[in-house]
Amino acid sequence: MVDLEPVSTAQARTAWHVGVAPLLDAFPTHAGAIIRAIAFAHRDPFPVPIFITGRDGAGKSTLARAIGELTGQAEPLELPQMTLASIKKAARPGEPLIVDDAALLQSRARPPMFTQIQGEVYVSRHSPLHASSIIVATGEQKVDPISAPRVLLARINRRRADREIFAQLHSDTAAASRRTVHHYLQSQIPRITLAHPDAAARAIALNDYLAHERRRDAALHVGTRLLRSLDLDAGPNTRTWLHDDDRITTGVQAALRYALDNGASFAGDLVTTDWILGRRDDDHLYVIPSELMPFLRAELNDENLTTNAAAAALERSNYLYRSTKQGRSIPKSINGTLTRVWRLNLAILD
Repeated sequence: MVDLEPVSTAQARTAWHVGVAPLLDAFPTHAGAIIRAIAFAHRDPFPVPIFITGRDGAGKSTLARAIGELTGQAEPLELPQMTLASIKKAARPGEPLIVDDAALLQSRARPPMFTQIQGEVYVSRHSPLHASSIIVATGEQKVDPISAPRVLLARINRRRADREIFAQLHSDTAAASRRTVHHYLQSQIPRITLAHPDAAARAIALNDYLAHERRRDAALHVGTRLLRSLDLDAGPNTRTWLHDDDRITTGVQAALRYALDNGASFAGDLVTTDWILGRRDDDHLYVIPSELMPFLRAELNDENLTTNAAAAALERSNYLYRSTKQGRSIPKSINGTLTRVWRLNLAILD
């Protein structure tokens, strides 16, 4: 293995301008999300496959090749036959798996290859595909309606950019620049310390037991934060990636951490302060909602968020345990005073 020279910030930004900016221009609808996925994959395996579909000549292979350069796949993957078994055999832990022309229209694979790949990732937690840093497959077939919400889907049925942009994308200089960007991301992203809510979003992305669309969106949220930390522009971020419930639960985690780091405590802690958030025992955390809500609203920049809406999101995310008789808040003695609290899973502080 040849040691590579470190890539400076200035070199990375120049390489981004030459190799990545044309990609965003050529595929304005999809490249931004894919680049965010690539950023996440430089830290942890991206939790869902990326499927690039469209008719012949739309640019699927161009996009796949650029993804390979940005993720460190040295050469285009060549398989002896286009079967799920061959794809699984080609998977390597911590490495990208990019399969061009995986789902051709004339393919006789049943079920279709996109469905097979998605099903393998969705059902089997012990599949070799789970160890890949990122999985990308292209093809002309359509993605079935059940699979579509569980993957990152890019439909590119026609070219939107002019010939000059595509010519630049195919240039040796642009390809080399994308490889430079890969080495920069590879060296820098593992060193980034995520803020509390972003670390919580990362945990959602890595949770095998959550719905794949929630894991995907959490990973894209983290990818956005990673790129922002490096001052790299992956195009306009026109949406809040996190599911509404995940946005609230990560906000609660951040608000709790902020309060505890700034003088709050729980009754009965070894060091107790005048600012009491509630109390805890070996099984649960009992939080006084009124002590937390101002910081949660500030964290989410949502002055209209109600206590009931926050509690409902925590309950749906299995962080809040409701009482059959009392509802989502229960009476609890806090320093001798009966107070209504949320009964939370201790994991909320992880």
